[in-house]
This record gives sequence, structure tokens and C-alpha cells, in this order.
Amino acid sequence: KRSLEGAHRQYLLSGQHYDFPSYRSVVHEVTQAFAAASREVLAVEAELAGPRAQPVLARHVRSLQELEQTRLATVALLQVMGTPGVSEQDPEKLHQLKIKVIKTMEAIGEVLQELRFDAESAE
Repeated sequence: KRSLEGAHRQYLLSGQHYDFPSYRSVVHEVTQAFAAASREVLAVEAELAGPRAQPVLARHVRSLQELEQTRLATVALLQVMGTPGVSEQDPEKLHQLKIKVIKTMEAIGEVLQELRFDAESAE
């Protein structure tokens, strides 16, 4: 399983003859995997909100989905902004995006903790 970060690094290392088709292929794979996972998460959320009558857990699952979407979009934007010749290098904007990724990861951790706690309480 190839990672988006690893593929981007490899793309940048391919020098002046950037291997964009390979990078695009990995981006496509990651996008497809996220879409499949997203469908599964939506099914879990629907199950929790409906038949299992666990609306609090369903909200946590929804929050995780939204935070993960934010993280993925921010990482993708960071990669584009860090690609020479694609966009102007704006160190302040890059720093802000890195902070956003860190804060999003912290928020994901907090929601996972709440989900665990509430799941244990629901048993």
C-alpha cells in the first residue's frame, strides 16, 4: 500500500523530469481508498443512528469522518504548495497549513478518546 506522502516525496525526487503519471496514479489510489472507507463509515454511522439507537456514537463517527476529510485535503494542499514550479512558495502559508494538520490530528485523537469512552459507557 503506497502512501500519499511517500509518493509525493518520490515525485519531487524525480528531478526536472517529474514523474507526474506515477504520482497521479497514487493520488487516484488514495482517493479511491478514502471513498471506499468513507462509504463504510457512513454505513456505520447510519447503523448507530438508526437500528442501534446510539446517536452520540454516530456523531463521533461523523466528526471523525469530517476531520479526516479536512486532514486529507490539507495534506494535499501542502503537497501542491511544496511542489517547485507549481505554486509560489509562501513559507507563512505552508506553516499555517502544517499547524492545521497538527491541530486536526489532535482533534481526531480527542474524538477517538470520546468515542471510546462513550462506547464503553453504552455497553
